[in-house]
Amino acid sequence: MPRAERGAVDSDRRRDSRWATLPLRGAWHRVGRLPSARVERWLFAPGDPRRLAAVRIGLCGLLAVRLAGGPYPELAIQPPALFRPISFLRLLDRMPSPEVVAALQALALGAAVLATVGLLTRVTLPLAWLAALPLVAMTSSLGKVVHNDVLLLLCLVPLLPSRAGAAWSLDARLRPVAVRGTAYGWPVRTAMVVVAGAYFFSGLGKLLHAGPAWVLSDNVRWVLYASSDTQPDPNPFALFVADRPVLAHLVAAATLAVELGFPLVLWRPRLAWLLVPAALAMHAGIGLAMRLDYSVMAATVLVVLVDWPALVDRFHPPGQGEVPGPVPAEERR
Repeated sequence: MPRAERGAVDSDRRRDSRWATLPLRGAWHRVGRLPSARVERWLFAPGDPRRLAAVRIGLCGLLAVRLAGGPYPELAIQPPALFRPISFLRLLDRMPSPEVVAALQALALGAAVLATVGLLTRVTLPLAWLAALPLVAMTSSLGKVVHNDVLLLLCLVPLLPSRAGAAWSLDARLRPVAVRGTAYGWPVRTAMVVVAGAYFFSGLGKLLHAGPAWVLSDNVRWVLYASSDTQPDPNPFALFVADRPVLAHLVAAATLAVELGFPLVLWRPRLAWLLVPAALAMHAGIGLAMRLDYSVMAATVLVVLVDWPALVDRFHPPGQGEVPGPVPAEERR
């Protein structure tokens, strides 16, 4: 075959091959877009402004309680030799002065209380978060990272730019009644993703560092024995589990199952009725056996994952003054 004809045939074959692969490429492109499109539809689906308000009230109320009883004045007078700063506190050579800490605590507490009742929410909520951030960082700047308040602060982040004061607030008394909309759904669902991710990555970290041995070995037993030994008196709850190998393995397996399975609540919201009590029981068990206080973390889970307006409507059906809009299919599952 002459070279010119052979070149023309090869060109036609390449063109035909290119056209043949275009539908396949388009199909793969559409398949790749399906998960992200579903996530986007779920995240930005319309939400009830009352649920966003309930999350605001719960999280800001928790923050106010923590700020009122926090150890910040004692931390402010710690010797510089004990200062082990994290994150932005590395800019300092010691803890903030007692005067600065007192001012931050008063500002954060006052703003948190105002955000809880919903007064000037668009200002007071970010102000409370910003003022509380260095105080919480102080608790983790003594050589050990304290996790209890981290989830609370992270769940507040999506509320900072949101319309969290559109319902159940003093601000709402001066505005028209808010109806379901996209602006009220994504902050709550983002906070749900934060909660689910916190537990999932905690379980994943256990598997990555220890593997199946975290469940199959005597790891949990020795942790409980060591915790009991460090307490003033032997801990009966820790020893009850540690003295029974089968029970210790079951506790370890249940812990991993709850943590790794927590993202399922995003797919099936009704699983919150199973996973939320399981998480609360897990934290209660840790508190009893190891004397570690994760109550704020447990309360954050309760505030974010429970549909409080649905409970209110169940016991007090909405009247003619406020009728909730249609519930998206994603929330009915």
